[in-house]
Amino acid sequence: MNHCFVKLGAVVFGAALAPLAIAQVKADGQWRGLGGASLSINSGNTDSRALLLNVDMARATERDKITLGGMINYAKSEDAAGVSQTTANKWAANGQYDYNLTARVFVFGKLGLEADRLVELSLRTSLASGAGYHLIQTPETTFDVFGGLAYITDKYRVPQTIGGETDTRFDRFALLLGEESSHQLSQTTTFKQRLEVYPGLSGDKAVIAKFNAGLGVAMSSTLSLTVGLIDTYNSKPPAGLKKNDVGLFTGVSVKHGAL
Repeated sequence: MNHCFVKLGAVVFGAALAPLAIAQVKADGQWRGLGGASLSINSGNTDSRALLLNVDMARATERDKITLGGMINYAKSEDAAGVSQTTANKWAANGQYDYNLTARVFVFGKLGLEADRLVELSLRTSLASGAGYHLIQTPETTFDVFGGLAYITDKYRVPQTIGGETDTRFDRFALLLGEESSHQLSQTTTFKQRLEVYPGLSGDKAVIAKFNAGLGVAMSSTLSLTVGLIDTYNSKPPAGLKKNDVGLFTGVSVKHGAL
């Protein structure tokens, strides 16, 4: 069973955006961000509906930075015989605080929450902290690398078998290794991506990787055409499930504040 949600070139209502699509945030203490909703409806031999809600906000000063984000993704299809199937039912929320020790070195704390009804994951909690380094800091490009330690708890609605163990809760300590970059490709085009890898150190020792990317093309001072990609990898998923879960979507983003 491959729970993969793909929505590209769909009929879009309102606005949709890629997670982490904020290209760069001015260090003036003001909240800025992107948010919206996307709805796809298809009718014919197969009826389908897909909804995606997203928000990403950030506030930065010369000393620190707060980043908040959230996502809800729901999709359902029905064939000509009237058999319906839910193809996506998940949500995620995250927050991170960065504190600059120097112009290049920073420390951070991060909390992530997510759930996926299709794989019976009622809640995954990840708490991480560590340090990072600003490799590139220019008006056009930023590039950070970071690392630390994390504690991850997976809670399932029903017992799952992972690594030969059957339970509804799995806990692990893990390393956190990652990188993040943003690019002002032109006056109207921005790109941002972030990769996080969590190699397990205890418990089932699963390796979890998360990749987010967003490309935005400005249509006005507040609206941008956006294409986004979300890819989550779990080396030890519950028995019978795929290791990879990919989402691809397009839409229009709405800005809050001057980015």
